[in-house]
Amino acid sequence: MKCVDLNGASRDLLPAECGLCTWWQPAGAVERPGWEAAIEAEAGMFGRALLEGADVLGWMQVVPAALVRAGLPGGSPSPDAYLLACAFFYDERFLPGFQFLLQDVVAALKLRRVVALEAYALRHTGADERFVGYLRELNLFNAQVLEGSGFTRVRGAGHVGRYRLELETLVAVPRRARTAEQAVAEPGTVPVTP
Repeated sequence: MKCVDLNGASRDLLPAECGLCTWWQPAGAVERPGWEAAIEAEAGMFGRALLEGADVLGWMQVVPAALVRAGLPGGSPSPDAYLLACAFFYDERFLPGFQFLLQDVVAALKLRRVVALEAYALRHTGADERFVGYLRELNLFNAQVLEGSGFTRVRGAGHVGRYRLELETLVAVPRRARTAEQAVAEPGTVPVTP
């Protein structure tokens, strides 16, 4: 699996309905292509996609708080944050893929010196949804999944809350295979006694 930036050159990875969606924008705000261009000019991408070979497994989209409409449950995102606006996985129960992509989005934003990542989540989900990271019909994330990834609830309105992950406090650690860390030594010699 690998992750790639969502930007003007790769936006065809999104299906048509996702390529037009802007639920987080105020009514009458800039159209989707203008929104993408504004974010790409600032961060170089408006999200990340998870691929396996040529197959798209899913994606997440992010947006600076300045481009998010007011009046969302849990309050507007903090001015210094990016909002994790949405996620889509063809297999909604592919939680390891969701977590892998979320970590990749966090790392990509940290490299771009973004201070924090926020998301809106539903606190109480059904038992059937415990392995689902994003509740597509509600445009909300699963609070338990976010909390397991280091997010904390900063504000709430009923069962919906705004969650935040401080990116400045995270330490970037390069990923390596364990085999690369194992020392390789010359074969030992055993003295032969006559």
